[in-house]
Amino acid sequence: MIHPASRLEVVIHSRADGRNAVKSGAYCARSSWRDGRTGRYFRSARKGGLLSHELINWEGTAAMLWNNAEMAETRGNARVVRELRPSLPAELPLAEQVRLVRGFCLWLRDNYGVAMQADIHAPRFLDGAKENRHQAGKIAMAQEDYLESLFDPSRTNRNFHAHILMTTREVCPLTGAFGGKTRILDDRKTGPEEILRLRQEWESRTNAALKRIGSQARIDLRSYRTMAADGNAPDGLIAQDHLGPRRAARSRRLREEGEDTSIAGRRRQATQTHNNTAWQAWMLLRALEREKSRDSAAVIAQEREAARKKEADAERHRLQTARSAEDAEAAISQATQFDSIKTGSALFQALSWASQKTDEPASQKPDEFSSEVDLETYEPPPAASHPKPVLEVKRVRVRGPRSR
Repeated sequence: MIHPASRLEVVIHSRADGRNAVKSGAYCARSSWRDGRTGRYFRSARKGGLLSHELINWEGTAAMLWNNAEMAETRGNARVVRELRPSLPAELPLAEQVRLVRGFCLWLRDNYGVAMQADIHAPRFLDGAKENRHQAGKIAMAQEDYLESLFDPSRTNRNFHAHILMTTREVCPLTGAFGGKTRILDDRKTGPEEILRLRQEWESRTNAALKRIGSQARIDLRSYRTMAADGNAPDGLIAQDHLGPRRAARSRRLREEGEDTSIAGRRRQATQTHNNTAWQAWMLLRALEREKSRDSAAVIAQEREAARKKEADAERHRLQTARSAEDAEAAISQATQFDSIKTGSALFQALSWASQKTDEPASQKPDEFSSEVDLETYEPPPAASHPKPVLEVKRVRVRGPRSR
């Protein structure tokens, strides 16, 4: 099954859609800012749920960044902000989530020369009343208890996510001046290729972070069609529509009352049922195929081992019946089951081997590697702790003889 954090949404904020960079930045940063271009004041300082806030490739404040971004555009339908909304795996501690987002933003800066605002938002509480207080910034909890509750699956939906707001123009890191548009991300030909590269970079960095903390979880941002073509998912999976905060809140409220009977809820439930059925059938068929492959591999291994032992017996017989040293040397040169060692006489070693009743190496225990291992479900044992050193090396200062 696909990890629930396998999601990275790309949203373009355009004036043609009524978007405003200052408003978007203030909402993500849970702040209140004034737009110098329009004179409007956007208030989001009382909202809660902000876990991290950073600026990349910008020395001033976030309000200055988005006011300058708005001033840099003159067209009424200009694209001012490009937003990335990646989900963050709940397996990652908050410090690792911050590290992951910061590293990805630095990669974006190095590749596109843009300035960014990166904010990590907390998941929603399952309790409606508590979530309302949470959104209003009035949740009465100590910081440690609050962070612990966010990772508790019985208390929140664990939907950690980030909002990465990127300028659509290059920004000079020394002067803060806005330069040319990042056309490579907007072009019809290069845009999709760059977005795909961007998604692959996020997937690679996220999975590396999960591996770094010892988690077996992994995300996969490929489309259902690509995953099916690569043999990693069943055919016919249907992508679910993103509900958004309002429809998601309504869906939760209806489920608490009994059942989500809205059109979107019924459509979403039908999609989930279809995908779950497809996954279960595919996993069952795959398990049967693996079982057949293991049986076939066992038969082939037995046949090859029998052939090897037969060839070894034949070579041993040729060495035992050799009438001269020349015949023995010829048998050794043609042997495939005997490897001469560097010490001692090769002929002596070959004759010693031929006199043995078994050709099993002494260093290998019987049936040492005969157990079956399913690589898809195998979990490696925990790494052994490093033993304490027996000797401790200390630096000793040696002084020369005193001069008289």
